[in-house]
Amino acid sequence: MNNYKFYKQEGNQYVFKNQPVFITVLCIIFLIVAGLLFNSVRTLSYVIIAVVALILVNFFTKKFIIDMDRMTITGKHTIFVPARTYPIENFRNFHVLATKYMGFITTNVMLSMYFEVNGKEKQLTIGQALTQKGIQKMVNETEDIMNINNPENGYQRPL
Repeated sequence: MNNYKFYKQEGNQYVFKNQPVFITVLCIIFLIVAGLLFNSVRTLSYVIIAVVALILVNFFTKKFIIDMDRMTITGKHTIFVPARTYPIENFRNFHVLATKYMGFITTNVMLSMYFEVNGKEKQLTIGQALTQKGIQKMVNETEDIMNINNPENGYQRPL
């Protein structure tokens, strides 16, 4: 049995662990800004507090599950989008999106999976990190769970 950093194994289901450190730091920064602005711009402070509440609700409702018994991947990234399930055989590739500040300071990196369903491209977001190294570890664990890089599985994905 493998010990994964980003996934919790429950039988043949792998549940992505949400990243509490990133969310906690983000919420604390927003709450500090709201506290500093509270006396001068009270309405903006209430809006920032509402955003923090929305971030926390999203944190607890987000899910990403790889089910190797049913050979499916289920994802729900926000409370505004219903959960979507795709067969692993429809998986096409990973996509890494890095947000840079002033062109060279990485502020956020997001990992997504793309599927081809009925000729249309569909996307599920896996997770976020502050560095590309963290995202690469997520990709490696996800590939390991899905058994993508094993030449005997017949899945020919360009690497």
